[in-house]
Amino acid sequence: MKIEGDRVYFYGAHLEEAEAPFETYRKLSFDALSLVDLDLPASGKVLLKPNATVLYPADRRIATHPGFLAGILEKATEGGVGFDRMVVADGQSGENPDQGFTWEAAGYKDMTESRGVELKCLNDTGSIPVGVPGGVVFDTYPIYREVTDCTFFFNVPLAKCHNLGCTTLSIKNLMGILARPERHLCTIQEVDKSLEAEIWRLTDSGLSLFEDRFCHKLCDLVQAHRSLGIPRLNMVDGLIGRDGTAFNEGDNAPLGWTLLGRNEVHVDAVATYLMGLDPKVTPYLRVASDRGLGTNQISEIEI
Repeated sequence: MKIEGDRVYFYGAHLEEAEAPFETYRKLSFDALSLVDLDLPASGKVLLKPNATVLYPADRRIATHPGFLAGILEKATEGGVGFDRMVVADGQSGENPDQGFTWEAAGYKDMTESRGVELKCLNDTGSIPVGVPGGVVFDTYPIYREVTDCTFFFNVPLAKCHNLGCTTLSIKNLMGILARPERHLCTIQEVDKSLEAEIWRLTDSGLSLFEDRFCHKLCDLVQAHRSLGIPRLNMVDGLIGRDGTAFNEGDNAPLGWTLLGRNEVHVDAVATYLMGLDPKVTPYLRVASDRGLGTNQISEIEI
């Protein structure tokens, strides 16, 4: 099956418990990708960008599970991409040398070393300014060279809720490709300083100015990343989801699915719906739809 346009592809697996072994995650992503034509490039780096910005064990469901990444890596080798051409990378905030940084605590280090795959923290790598076509808050974003120079980009978030975004999926996962300090979109940034006195007033969107600008910053990021023209695929680790804040507060629940698609808005709208929330009123998806990046109407998305 060829992955086409703005379609979203759903693959499900039966699950009853809010906990699963490494192999169940690996099998979910591997089996799902076995049903589609990945059409991976014959040369260059294939980059997998998980949600791995904070330091927690993978079973907490705060970071993308390394087993889910393993299935993608192994399936890509069947598509002719050697492990030496693949890199798992993210910009991190969970640095802790005593625990081997985020990679070791979440199980990424063992998974990648056993397969000979490069594992890279993007924090100390170079970035280049990338223009934002039609930018609302940012005109340019500093995006890491590992991202701008790759020939295929796997965006691999997990299904979890978030205290600001409501859901944190493909779009919000792109925050990790930004260099600091611009990466910290959830805070009042330098670009917001002139508006700080009114940052919490309600806007015509029904959101505070802070929330409204946050949603536009995410959409600016989607625009910047798309402008690179890099072939990409979003693939959500939705085996077990998490509600709460996206960090320490919350509970896990069995979901038993993954979603694939090129359009970040469509993937996130379907995932948000499957997580029990309404994508029509989820703020960042509403803004993305208004800006023409995709639709947040489930009835308009071919699944």
